[in-house]
Formats: sequence, C-alpha cells, structure tokens
Amino acid sequence: MLQQTRVTTVLDYYERFLRRFPTLKALAGAQRQEVLKEWEGLGYYRRAVHLHEAAKQLSLRRSDLPESTEELRRLPGVGSYTAAAIASIAFGIPVAAVDGNVARILARLLGLPEQRSRTSDTRRLQAAADALLSKSRPGDFNQAWMDLGSLICTPRAQSCPSCPLRGECHFAETSHPAASNNPTGVKRKKAPKLAQWTATVYLRRGRMLVRRRPESGLWSGLWEFPTDEITPNRRARGFGAHGKFVGIVSHELTHLSLRIRVRVSTGDHEVPISDKSSRWVTVDQFSALPVSTAYRKVFDKARPCVEFTLKNRAMASISTPSPVQIGV
Repeated sequence: MLQQTRVTTVLDYYERFLRRFPTLKALAGAQRQEVLKEWEGLGYYRRAVHLHEAAKQLSLRRSDLPESTEELRRLPGVGSYTAAAIASIAFGIPVAAVDGNVARILARLLGLPEQRSRTSDTRRLQAAADALLSKSRPGDFNQAWMDLGSLICTPRAQSCPSCPLRGECHFAETSHPAASNNPTGVKRKKAPKLAQWTATVYLRRGRMLVRRRPESGLWSGLWEFPTDEITPNRRARGFGAHGKFVGIVSHELTHLSLRIRVRVSTGDHEVPISDKSSRWVTVDQFSALPVSTAYRKVFDKARPCVEFTLKNRAMASISTPSPVQIGV
C-alpha cells in the first residue's frame, strides 16, 4: 500500500484491509473483486492485483512469506526496493532499501546528481546505502531513511536545520535559496495530459448499466459507466448528445487531468452492451462493486437525477385500486 502512496492516506485502508483479510490464507481465498473493493480509493489498483496473486501463489506452495530478497522478488509486484524493505523490516535481513526518496537523500548527502540517468548511478547509490546500513538494526535504519525523505529531506522544501545529517551533508553546505526551490539535477514533472470523456448512466427498469474494465491498464478490473473519450471529430458529429447532461466531474491523476461530462439516459437510445463484462445493477448493487474514485464522483453527480427518475417511475407503476362492490 505504501508504494506511491503517503502513510497518512494508507493508515485507515491498512487497518480495514487486515480486518477483512487477516492472513495470507484469507487473502488467497478471496475473490478478486472483494480485494479490489477493499482497495477502492487507494489508486494504482495493479498493486492489489499483484498482492492477491502473490497470496495465491504462496497458498498453492503452502509456504509462508519468504525471507530472502531473491525469493521475495519472484512474487508478483515485488521489486528490489519492496523486497529489501520486507526482508529488513520483517526478518532483520541486513539489506538496504533504496527508493526515490532514499536515493535523493544519498545524492544530496554525497554531492551526487539527483537525477539518476545511468545504471552506474543507481549502483553507486545502492553501494552507498549498503555501506551505511546498520547491520544490527537494518529495519529501523531503512525506516529512518524513509521518514527522513518524507518529512525533512523532501524534493522541494528541505528542512536542513532540522536534519540530523546536516553536519555531513554536501547539499546543506552548498545550497542557497534558489537551489532549495529546484535542487540541481531535479527535473520538474510534466503537467498531466488533459483528457475529456463522456460517461453515461443508462437507466432501464430500475437498474443502471455498468461495465468492468480490462485486467490491465488504468483502474484494471474495476467497474465504471459506459465512457468514451471526446475528440474533435466526435464532438463535431454531436457525440454523446443523447441523455440528460447533469454536470462535469474533475479528477486528477499523476499523468491525466480528467474532465468527465456526465449524462443520464432513460430513453430508447441504443445501449452499448458489448460483451459479458457489462451488467445491469441496482443502486445498492453498484455501491457494493469496486469502483474508482473518479466514477464514484460520476455517480454522485448523476445520483439526484437517477433517484428522481426511479422514484417517479415507482410512483407511476402503482396501479389505482379497483372499486370494491359492497353487497346489499
């Protein structure tokens, strides 16, 4: 969960996830959709898929979590950094865990370029981390690096006066106000690409049409409303004009800035059911499905219109009672 996500965001998810899946056996025996549902809102859903696959592999082998970094790296979704973190923190194996935060600290400490462009740079930083590692308390040492990178030696707001390494740090000795805003070698992130979509909530007989996304790519395996990207050509043809427009949802991702136009369709328009990944669900059933935060926003935007429509149709379906004849 901590891959690419802040600790403060993870805490509640972590505790809830462990209550739902307290053991590897419990996780391995769960359905993929159950796992994704508990992960809902954390993003980077391939992590949940990998975690589930790893649990199933260990269950089939009837083995516990391996202790060596070599064996850990054979599990789905476990790279060098994650393997080192698990091995050192869980089992006390003396191996340094180097991710982007740790690499940044080491580069500043030693006066190396922060932007690693060559394999040799990565190896040099790993060697430096290995040399500094506490062999008696490797887990605590690695976690101390993590905290230093997240709280003090951050990418653009360094707190050098508060840093316990300031007396030994090359960056602290040579930095100046301009450098603290954009340290040497750090490339600014590109602005996310703007994408415009139309999501349509199709209503038929008290149910909404949803479809499941592919097992790879963005929001893999999660459920959504039928969606199409708006392009200049499609807009010119009046794309997405059917149904009632109820608003626009904005959602920011690392690489995408989404603007989703939300519509609710209750007419006789063609319904885009393409394969068995589509299904009709009630509002309650939709709430139980694993859905990305973006499409929770879409539903929240559409919900007043959906509930108003369902209520009116329910009232209209109530037939007027026949007169009762009273015998004389």
